[in-house]
Amino acid sequence: MTALAIPAAAPVLGRVLARSLQPRRPMSVSQWCDEEMVLSSKTSGKPGRWRTSNNPPLQLPMDALSARSPVQDVVCMFPIQFGKSQIASNVLAYWMDYAPAPIMYALPGEASLNKWIAQKLNPMLEVVPAVRRALTSTATRDSANQRTFKDFAGGQLYVEHAGSPQRLKSTTVKYLIVDELDEFAASLGSGDDPVAMLEGRTSSFPSTYKRLYISTPTIEGLSRIAELYAKSTRSQLHVPCPHCEHYQPLEWSGLHWSADAKHAWYACRECGACIEESHKTDMIAAGRWVARNPESPILGVTSNCLYYQ
Repeated sequence: MTALAIPAAAPVLGRVLARSLQPRRPMSVSQWCDEEMVLSSKTSGKPGRWRTSNNPPLQLPMDALSARSPVQDVVCMFPIQFGKSQIASNVLAYWMDYAPAPIMYALPGEASLNKWIAQKLNPMLEVVPAVRRALTSTATRDSANQRTFKDFAGGQLYVEHAGSPQRLKSTTVKYLIVDELDEFAASLGSGDDPVAMLEGRTSSFPSTYKRLYISTPTIEGLSRIAELYAKSTRSQLHVPCPHCEHYQPLEWSGLHWSADAKHAWYACRECGACIEESHKTDMIAAGRWVARNPESPILGVTSNCLYYQ
């Protein structure tokens, strides 16, 4: 049996050895995604190869979580359907393939966990070859990879929900993604703060951990993501006026409507010119993030629905 097992295991061992010896050129998350990331038809209206140039506002928070970035904490406070879940998927795939280590993906409850696995994780595993290679290079037994646990070359992925203290105390990870932060309970039955317990999972990597918090804000004054964002760089995307080129954030006060409410336009805060919707794509492509609190070690980015394309 031993003689037969060695040839059978040889391809797997060869892939693991090749992966460990292969020189890794410096790559940011966006660079890796432009080469490796694929969007599933189950999760995207535009399936196929990912292009960061089609989603320029997402580049800064993604690249801040790159292996060589000095940033350790990133906060994304975005409206629904702005791309925050795609940031998480892109970063997760990059970590699994390019910078492997123990990872925890945390969701508010069991229902959201089941939905994320079915609608986000499994479709990504199906269509991204680099992630599939990382998963299949570690074991010959399907039982090694379960529904909420994935063993991959150089690390593990733990998918957890904040349902009990026991689930949040048992695992040490280098990377942490907290999805829909505002839906997490203020405290568990034990009195513990689930988010503080999650953050404790990275304590063994004090200088190299990376944590991503994403959420749509809810009630003012009670929003966890807004509280974190307030401690961050508080970065906003400034875009240029197509007429005078003055850079400015898009704010609701700049939106105007005709008397019959059939036509809307944006007024430049500098020159007052009318900016039509047709300019928005080029404006956002030329946009740049401006920090209002640049001294903070936490990168925080926010946006509103005016940036939808």
